[in-house]
Amino acid sequence: MGNDETRRTPETDAAEPSEPYDPYARRPGYATGADGRTDTWTTAMVAGVVTGFAVIVVAGFVHVPPALAYVVGAVLGLAVWSVLRGRRRAADRRAGRDPDEVAQVRSRATAAANQGRTFFVAQNPVVVIVMGAIFLALAVVRAVSTGSVIGFVVAAVLAASALFFIVQGTGTLVLRRRDRVDAGTGHGEPDHAATRTDG
Repeated sequence: MGNDETRRTPETDAAEPSEPYDPYARRPGYATGADGRTDTWTTAMVAGVVTGFAVIVVAGFVHVPPALAYVVGAVLGLAVWSVLRGRRRAADRRAGRDPDEVAQVRSRATAAANQGRTFFVAQNPVVVIVMGAIFLALAVVRAVSTGSVIGFVVAAVLAASALFFIVQGTGTLVLRRRDRVDAGTGHGEPDHAATRTDG
């Protein structure tokens, strides 16, 4: 008898209000972030990167010229990413979901937590800056030791990555210092216009 009172039927499920959809909840076809929820990285992105890297490694074992190996790896990686991404987005639309919703929500949450700035919130900005310094050192070594065009392209990519990490880490440190100063002086809310970089 007691079980009949708690038994769920399609009619009672339809009558009950559905819980709001959480775009952070675990979602098929998306990578899981460190917080255990859906990340902006899709499995298509991961598969594309892994495919490109695997092609380059295998090409090195069979002594394929590096320039050709990088081109083939990039093309195959992009192909895998494009196909899987198209399938994932089509499945999201069939399920009534916005394929871009996870990225949009994460961008809004990041901006809200970072005073309007849309770059990622570095949990440990010092580590991010050190990573940038390592990438920069690798870029300099690569540029000095190479004599090919593809070597300079790799060095440029490493340098761009280094600049990205250093700027983001430094920006996070500056914002945290500004928050401490504002909290200590009691000047109220920080100047969002001075820290906004997304227009």
